[in-house]
Amino acid sequence: MGKAERNRELTARAKIAAQQAAARRAEARRRSLIAGGGVLLVVVLVVVLIVVKALQPKPATPKAQAARSDATVAREITTVPASTLNAVGAGPTGKDAVTPLTAISGAPLTIGGKPEVLYIGAEYCPFCGAERWAMTVALSRFGSFAGLHFTHSSSTDLYARTPTLTFYQSTYTSKYLTFVPVETETTTYKALQAPTAAEQAIMNKYDPGGYFPFVDVGNKYTITSAQYLPSTLGTVYGPGVASPTALTWAQVASDLQNPDSPVAKQVLGAANHITAAICKITNGQPGSVCSAPAVRAVGRSI
Repeated sequence: MGKAERNRELTARAKIAAQQAAARRAEARRRSLIAGGGVLLVVVLVVVLIVVKALQPKPATPKAQAARSDATVAREITTVPASTLNAVGAGPTGKDAVTPLTAISGAPLTIGGKPEVLYIGAEYCPFCGAERWAMTVALSRFGSFAGLHFTHSSSTDLYARTPTLTFYQSTYTSKYLTFVPVETETTTYKALQAPTAAEQAIMNKYDPGGYFPFVDVGNKYTITSAQYLPSTLGTVYGPGVASPTALTWAQVASDLQNPDSPVAKQVLGAANHITAAICKITNGQPGSVCSAPAVRAVGRSI
């Protein structure tokens, strides 16, 4: 996809987000007007729901099954074999090529003596939703995640309900770098986390348009939107368009194991670009990762 077309999609997303913000404000005003008269009705409904729920049998399996599913997906996306990543290389070419990171020149971004990778995005954002898959694969080559949770992007934004994960309440451990994720809003546009003044200043400097996701790799490389389209994950361009072709989290994880799948070509190609950039700020460590053929090949071009 060309830069001009990508920019058009991003501009459309910004306009739609503004319309959604206005609609949310109108909805909030409407709710405040009817809140007083609706209190009694709400109480009655709650009591009825409690009674009905108490009378129903309580299934014991769905939550446990979901937890097992999440654990399996998390394991698969954080342990993609090096052979698969090498087979994908830099990803597809031509119109489907992943967008490379942008080289910048700034003072080293570090925390505690280790280079920092800063991510600022939002759970509602479908472009963030796409990028998180690649980021998770790449970062897992330098450390380990815990507490990853799976979700979908907004049901009213472009590429509605893009399957994804969230970095909110996750932890990341690495002896090579520090990862700082900031998820600013939930899937329903509620405030979640706020970047610090310093983090916001970095984003303002290198991403003046304010598009999500924003990623700063040690102040040497940036990402200012997804490296590939959310439609790779089966969703459709258009505000709030439900897509029967949207992949499940398990399907995405499974596709990442197959280097010939369109999902792997895009996600793992993007992950190799991110990996090569991180290797630049870790001085080529760990060698087992930074010396991989695909990483070396991408690294020579950035």
